[in-house]
Amino acid sequence: MNKELEDDFTEALMVSLQDERVIEQIKEIVEVGSFSQVGEPKELLREKEKEIAKLQQEIESKKEEISEYQIMIHHLNEKMESYFNELQKRRADYREAEELYEAVQQLSETTKNSLKGIFKGGSVQEFIVCGVQYENISSLWDFIKNEIMEGREQERGILRALFQYFFQEYSKTYDTPLYKLQEVKMNEVFREDLYIRALNSKISGNITDILLPGYKSINGKTIKKSVVRI
Repeated sequence: MNKELEDDFTEALMVSLQDERVIEQIKEIVEVGSFSQVGEPKELLREKEKEIAKLQQEIESKKEEISEYQIMIHHLNEKMESYFNELQKRRADYREAEELYEAVQQLSETTKNSLKGIFKGGSVQEFIVCGVQYENISSLWDFIKNEIMEGREQERGILRALFQYFFQEYSKTYDTPLYKLQEVKMNEVFREDLYIRALNSKISGNITDILLPGYKSINGKTIKKSVVRI
């Protein structure tokens, strides 16, 4: 029985396969299957290529950002180094001011009383604020000069260091300093129009000691003559 059914099915199938319509349908199924099998990988490949191109663009963009950040870091490092050097310099200046302030405290009571009109207050900060003012620098120079001319030179070293420090600090407050110290050379011939002769000096001759440097304006006008000994 089964054998007969199988034979009948086979015969009907063979007849159907000879039908042109069936053959065309089979061809269509095969073509669609082939297109699907080939087309899907191609489409997937195109999508992956797009993703790769997008990722490459992102990588290039990140590289540019990294390069910009590296330049910024380089500039920041330069600024930090500059700030650090300036800080170190200011610390050194402040230490020098502290040392001078302590040295002033060791001066005689007479000298300290005379300086009260120039250096007001009782702290290093106030000492600096007063010292960098031009009027006080000029007054300090006059005081030192009078001390020298009256023969009181025991404390001249501290007073001269005080003047030179604040003169330099005052000059730093300008891009182009308004004043500069007078240049005096040892063994230079003494000239009345340029220098002041100190006590215990010869009437004329060569300079043997520079007791207090003078200063002149930037245009060359002498403001204070250097006090020298000949």
